Parts: sequence; C-alpha cells; structure tokens
Amino acid sequence: MIVPYTPGGGTDLAARVVMKQLGEQLGQPIVVENKPGAGATLAYAEVLRSKPDGYTLTTGSGITSLLNLLNSKLSFDAAKDLVQIAPLSSVPIVLIAGNEVPARTMAELILHIRQNPGMSYGTPGPATPHHLAGVLLASMAGLQLTHIGYRGTAPAVQDVIGGHLPLAIVGLSTAMQYARSGQFKVLGVGSAKRSELAPDIPTLAEGGVKGYDASYWYDVCVAKDVPNVVVNRLHAEVTRALRDPEVRTTLTAVGLEPMTATQEEYQRMLQAERAKWEPVIRAGNIQMGS
Repeated sequence: MIVPYTPGGGTDLAARVVMKQLGEQLGQPIVVENKPGAGATLAYAEVLRSKPDGYTLTTGSGITSLLNLLNSKLSFDAAKDLVQIAPLSSVPIVLIAGNEVPARTMAELILHIRQNPGMSYGTPGPATPHHLAGVLLASMAGLQLTHIGYRGTAPAVQDVIGGHLPLAIVGLSTAMQYARSGQFKVLGVGSAKRSELAPDIPTLAEGGVKGYDASYWYDVCVAKDVPNVVVNRLHAEVTRALRDPEVRTTLTAVGLEPMTATQEEYQRMLQAERAKWEPVIRAGNIQMGS
C-alpha cells in the first residue's frame, strides 16, 4: 500500500488500520509505504508503473479523478488510469475561528464578513478538499474570502491559535484536540448532517449556508489493468475489514468515520463528486501549487 502523504495524517492512519486487518484476512502481510509529494501524484505514478496484479494499492479520495483538472502537467490520466474500488473512511471537516473573531456561530460570521469582506482562511494546502470546501463556502454564502494554503494542517491551526489567521478549514479530529481547551472556536462541520463523532457541532448548512455539503473521504485504488476478479475480491475484503468492530473503534477514536458501499453505490458517489466539484474547480481556476 503506497500512501501519497506523510505518516501520521488521516490518510495514513486509515490505510494502516485497514491494511493490517486486510492482511490478516488474506493471509498476506501488507507493507504500508509513504511516498508524499506533488499532490499525491508521485505515489500514483509509482502505482501505475507497477505490475497490474492487485498487489500494489494506493489511496485516493472523492476528487482523485479530477487530478488532471487540478494539474494539467500530469503524465497520466487519473480518471482513466486509476480505479477507485472501495471507500475507507469519511473525514468530517470543520470551519474554525480564532478567539479574536467576533462570531461564535456561522450566522454571526456571515454578517461579520459581509461588513468586513476579504477575511482570510487557511487550509492544509492548495487544491486540497479543504481548499475546495472554502471556495464552495464562499460561493454559496456570497462571501469574499481569501485563501491561504499552508504546508499541512498543523501550521494553519497554530496561526489561528496565535491570532495570525482568523479562519481555517481543517479535519474534525485535529480541531477537537484544541477546541476543548478553548484555543479557538469551531463554527460548524462541513458535512450535510452532523458528525456522529461530535453531534453537538452544528452543520454549516444549519448556520445559514443552506444545502452546503463538503464531505470527503479516503478510498483504495489500483491501476486500471488489474483484472476484475481481483478488483472484486479486494472490494469485498476491504468492506469486510471495515465492518470489523476493532477496526471501526480504532478509526472513530482518531476522528475517522468508517465507510462502506457496494461497488455500484460507490461509482455513483464518485460520479456525484465529479459533477459537484468540477464546476467549482473551473470557476475558481484552482491549481496545485497556486
């Protein structure tokens, strides 16, 4: 399993937990290797160079098939060359605000930004799901927001705590580590419904951005030429692993919501994601590294 990001992040944690269980089910130890860089494309290029026998896996997300739109210089076609076979876990994202921001709810923040347009928000980086979530939020709420892409979640959070950045869009698990001690405010979760991990946090839709949904998730991918019989087996075994009580408990403990779907359901979900995010990317001219 080649993980396109650094150790310790949400993708890495989900992959390691599920791959450990998957290896036990298959009687085949699975080595997890981190290969970060170039917006996940270094890892994907390595997977596509490997023998298409199902023994080399990687992780993707709901927007993996849109990578060529986010980076026109790719040497491969993500939508055609990578097959997304099974979801791993959904990742609730939240909008946080520094304590100096005079708003405790999304409704109050909307009023404040309309009186003070151009407020900045940070994300773990350009062209990340968090960045797309911010662009969608600004568009749907009719707000002027300025994006600042950081190199990861931690520096964005630290700048919010330090008063150097008013807003940030980060993962729920990261936010809750600090919010409980009052170091910043959590204004809302970006999913269509409240997260089971923090049911007391309202959705941004409840806060006044009607219909807003910026959920995202991690999944398992293989190269396009892997035989269907292998793809089907991997889907079944990954789904089985995600139903294991210990796996579910471990994932939820780190702020990840286990996620399963049939192959047909999952392909419909991916199609819906492409339809939702493609116009957002095009309208915002969102590019990796910009």
